[in-house]
Amino acid sequence: MRLAPVAGITPVTLASPDRTAAELTTLMLATRGPEAAHDPAIAQSAHEAATLAHASGAGLVATVTHPAADPAILTALLTTTDTPNGSGSTADLRTHLTQDDIPDTTESTTEHGYPVVIIERITASPGCQLQAAVFQPGTARVALFTLHSVSGRGWWELAGLFGQLVTSVEFG
Repeated sequence: MRLAPVAGITPVTLASPDRTAAELTTLMLATRGPEAAHDPAIAQSAHEAATLAHASGAGLVATVTHPAADPAILTALLTTTDTPNGSGSTADLRTHLTQDDIPDTTESTTEHGYPVVIIERITASPGCQLQAAVFQPGTARVALFTLHSVSGRGWWELAGLFGQLVTSVEFG
């Protein structure tokens, strides 16, 4: 899978969960400023994201920053579905998510014509979460992207950068 570079999205190393968490923390503190060093939510969020990313086999972990927003964490991974993508895959996913009480889903296509389901979740912890599942037609491959903001400040700006990245997906 190839992704276009997007200003404001900075990948971090996937060498180990500790290094991933450390780089995420450093980048988020640099964005928020020195006073943020006293905010335990930043290190906790970075640690949780790094642990989950490594456990799920993520191929990308990054910070997403915008001048009008607090930083967010982005993860992406390639996975497969139980059945190859047919004409109903995105509709089936939306139906399944709606049954799981996740009503905020949309269906679209990327700039390369891949079907995508966009999911906005209300999280148990503070903040916002946005997910996108991009399907490679005729295969079982899916690229799954998750954007999480601890504070939610500047959410629309962060979601716009997320959208630019997701729409650039090109399966190889």
